[in-house]
Amino acid sequence: MTPDDLRDIQGLILSGYGKKPAARYAIFQIVDSAAARSWLRRVQDGIQFGSYRGTRRREPPFLGDLCFNIAFTYQGFRELGLRETALSGFAMPYQEGMCEASRARRLGDDGESAPANWRWGRPDQPVHGLLAVFAGEGDADPEDWVRIQEFITAQLCRAHGTRVITVLDTVASNLTRRKEHFGFRDGIANPRIGGLPRDRSDDVIAAGEVLLGQANEYGKQPLSPEVPESADPHGILATVAGRPERHDFGKNGSYLVFRQLSQDVQAFWNYIEQARQTVPDAPPGRAGREWLAAKFVGRWPNGTPLARFPDAPGEAVEKELDTFVYSRNNDSFGERCPIGSHIRRSNPRDTALPVPHDPELSGDPRDDSVRAERLHLTNRHRLLRRGRAYGPPLDEEYDIDALRLRASSEERGLHFLCFNANLSRQFEFVQSNWVQNPAFAGLSSDPDPLLGAERAVPFPAADFTIQGCPARRVRALPRVVETRGGAYFFMPSRRALAFLTRK
Repeated sequence: MTPDDLRDIQGLILSGYGKKPAARYAIFQIVDSAAARSWLRRVQDGIQFGSYRGTRRREPPFLGDLCFNIAFTYQGFRELGLRETALSGFAMPYQEGMCEASRARRLGDDGESAPANWRWGRPDQPVHGLLAVFAGEGDADPEDWVRIQEFITAQLCRAHGTRVITVLDTVASNLTRRKEHFGFRDGIANPRIGGLPRDRSDDVIAAGEVLLGQANEYGKQPLSPEVPESADPHGILATVAGRPERHDFGKNGSYLVFRQLSQDVQAFWNYIEQARQTVPDAPPGRAGREWLAAKFVGRWPNGTPLARFPDAPGEAVEKELDTFVYSRNNDSFGERCPIGSHIRRSNPRDTALPVPHDPELSGDPRDDSVRAERLHLTNRHRLLRRGRAYGPPLDEEYDIDALRLRASSEERGLHFLCFNANLSRQFEFVQSNWVQNPAFAGLSSDPDPLLGAERAVPFPAADFTIQGCPARRVRALPRVVETRGGAYFFMPSRRALAFLTRK
C-alpha cells in the first residue's frame, strides 16, 4: 500500500485506536446541506488519516491527541448533494439500509430487536452521519471524556447544519484485560489488511476485502461509486483503471456496519447454571459453568481456544491465541470446539462446509490442499472489527460467579463496528448464513448460542449440540443479545471528502 493510499484512508479503518481508552460515537442528522458541506470542508483536515501506519512507532506522523473520523449513510450523502451517478453506484444493501424489512429479518432483528423498537436508526428516524471520537492514553482520565464531549458539541450543531440524534458512550478500553460483558477475552481473531507496513500478522486478508479500489480475495476490485470526468474537472478523485473518463468516488473508502447490541449477562450465566446440570459430562459447580460457557463461545474466558485446550484453559500467550486451525488439532468434526460455537460460526477457518462429517462432499480434512482451499474460502467472508463495549461491567474482575449473582438495572453491551468492502458477501453472509442459520454445517436446529436463539428466520430454533460419543444437546437457549440501533455507513477517503465539499 503506497504512502498516498495511507494519507487517503481514514485512520479508524486501519486501527481501532486501542491505546486511546476513551471513545464516543455521535449519530447525527443533516438539517442544512450547505452549512453541513461548509463545516465538513473546514473540519476535514483535522480528521485522522492513516499516514501514521507508514512510519515506525516512535517516528512522526503520530496519532493525534484527539482522533476523530466521519462516515455517512446513503441518505447522508444524498443530503450533502452527491451526484446521482455516484449514489447509484453504492451497494444495494447500503442504499436500502439495515432496517429494510426483509433484511432485518435475515439479520435476526425481530421481536424486541425489530427496527421499529430501536433507539436510533428506526425507519421513521433517518440517520445521516457518524462522528467517532477517541482520546487519552493508557488509563482513561475523566478529562478525556470531557474533551470528547466538548468536541462533539462544538462540531455537531445547527450552525454547522447538523443535529445530534444520540451520543453513544463506551467503557474505557483495557489492553490488558480486553473482556466483553459475558466475561470472555475479546478482539482476538481480527484479520489484518494486506499490504500495510509494520504488520507481522499471519492472519492477513486482501486489502480489497476492506477497501474499495484495491484488489480483493478474488483478484478483482470491488464495485465502487463513480462520477463522470466532467464532474471532477480538477482531478480530485483517482481515475478508474482502464476508463479514464470515469473517476472513483469510493476508492480507499469502506462500508461500516454499526450495531448497538445489548447483552443480558445475568440471564446468560443463569441459563448456563441450569443447563450444565442437564449435561452428564459437565464438571460440577463453577468448573461446569465455565466448561459449558466455553463450549458456547469456542474459547475459555481467558481467550485460549477449545481446539487446542478442550478440557481446561491453557496459558493465555497473546501470540498463540489465534494460531490454530481445526483440522490440525484433530477437531474437524467438533469434538473439541463444537461446530455451532460462536467463534466457529463467525470464522469457520478450515471447517468443512457444507457438512463436516461427510468427507465425500466436503473433502478429506487431512489433505493440506483441501485445508488451504477452505481457509481461502473463509477469507472471502471476513470482517474487520472495530467495536467497543458500553455500560458498566457487572463485575470489575469479570468473575463468572459474580456475573451470575450480581443484579443490575443498568444496560450493558457492545457497539459492534466492522468494516468490509462487500456488505452482501461479508457482513450479511456471515450474519444470516453462518450466525443465524440453524442448519449451519450440518446442524438441524442450532443457531448461534449468543446471537441467534429464537429468531423467526429461517425458523425458530434454540438448541445447542456438543459433538462427541455420545453427542449431548442443551435446549431452550434464551435470547441474551438484542439490537438497540444500527445503520450502514460508508467511511470515505480524504479525496472523496475533498470532492464532496469542493466549491
